[in-house]
Amino acid sequence: MNRSSLLLAFLTLALPLLGGCRWWTGGEDPAEPYGQVGNFSVRDSQGETWTPERLKGKVWVASFLFTRCLGGCPMVTSTMAEIQKRTRDRQDLLLVSFTVDPARDNPDELNQFAQRFEADPARWKFFLGEEAAIHAMIRDQFKLGIQRNEAAPGKEVKPGFEIDHPLKLVLVDKQGRIRGYFPGLPDENGGPEAAAEQADAIRKLRAQVDILLREKHGLEWLVPSAEVNAFLNGLAGLFLVGGLALIFSGHKKAHSLAMLCAVLCSALFLASYLTYHLAIKSGVATSFADRAPLAPAGIRYLYLAILLTHTLLAVVITPLALRLVWLGYRGDFATHKRLARWVYPWWLYVAFTGVVVYWMLYRLPGAAGWN
Repeated sequence: MNRSSLLLAFLTLALPLLGGCRWWTGGEDPAEPYGQVGNFSVRDSQGETWTPERLKGKVWVASFLFTRCLGGCPMVTSTMAEIQKRTRDRQDLLLVSFTVDPARDNPDELNQFAQRFEADPARWKFFLGEEAAIHAMIRDQFKLGIQRNEAAPGKEVKPGFEIDHPLKLVLVDKQGRIRGYFPGLPDENGGPEAAAEQADAIRKLRAQVDILLREKHGLEWLVPSAEVNAFLNGLAGLFLVGGLALIFSGHKKAHSLAMLCAVLCSALFLASYLTYHLAIKSGVATSFADRAPLAPAGIRYLYLAILLTHTLLAVVITPLALRLVWLGYRGDFATHKRLARWVYPWWLYVAFTGVVVYWMLYRLPGAAGWN
C-alpha cells in the first residue's frame, strides 16, 4: 500500500469519527435546555406515583389531554401513538400524557382511553393529579398556556371544549430538562402543506429522541452500548492504519505496540458486543427496517450486504489476527508478513464497516428523515 492509499484509508476511517455534521450526529441537535421541568408528584392510571426523580435517566415526551376532548386531543394522541410505534425498541424512552381534567378523568376512563390508542402500559403512562397543580405545572414549568372555559351570560361552553390546553409535545432529556416543543397536530391555519410540515417536525422529534438517548455522562461510557461498540471498532481501525504506517517507516517496536492495541480493542469490542446484545438487549436484534422504515429498498440491501460481509469476515479474521500476533511474538517475520498481506486489508475492512453499520443503523435514519 503506497502513501496515498494509506492517507486515503486513514481519512476514510477518521472523518466519520470526528462528527460535527448532522449526518453523523443523526439529525439536527436538540435545542439548548429551556430549563428544568421542576418538581411534581402525580399518579399514573395504574395508581403508581411518579416524580422527576423517578423519570431521571429516561428521555420522555409529554402531551396534554382530557378524555372528553372533542378538539385536538384525539389527533395529538394519535401522534403519540405513531411515536410509540416508531420507537418500540427504545427502552429508555417514555411517553407521558397528563390529563388536564383529573376531576372527571378517573383511572378507569384513562385506561379505556389508552386502550383506544393501543398504548403500551410499560412505555406510555397517563398521569393525573390535582387540577390546580397540573395547570400550574403546565404554565410555570412547561411554559405553556392553559385555562378552563367557564360559562357566562351569553357565552356557552360546548361539551368537549371545556379546557383550552396545549396541543404541543414537549421533549425532556435524561436530566429532566426541556429540550424542545413540537406540534402535536397540523396547524389549522397552515394551508395544504401543514400536514407535511407537522410530519417533518415529528421526524425531527424522533431523531432528537435518539440523540438524547445516546447522551452519556461520566461512567456511563463504561457500560456496553452501540456507541461504545462503534468507538472500539473505530479505534481498532485507527491502530491498524497507524501500525501499517509505523512498519513502513521502520519502527518495528512501535508497530508491534500498535497492532497489539488493535487486537485489544477488537477483544474489548467482542466482549462489549456480546454483553450488550445478550445481556442488556436480551438477544433482541436491532432491525434496520424498524430504525429506518422509510429508507429506499436499495439502502436496505446495501446495509444488509455490509452487515453480512462484516459479520462473516469478523468470524474468519479473528483467529487469523491472533495467529499474526503469535507469529510476530515468535519472530517468524517471513510467515507473518505473507499472512499479513491477506489478513490486514480484511481486518481493516471489518473495523471500518463496524463503524459504517453503526452509522447506518443509528445515525443515518434520523439524518435522512427515514425514521
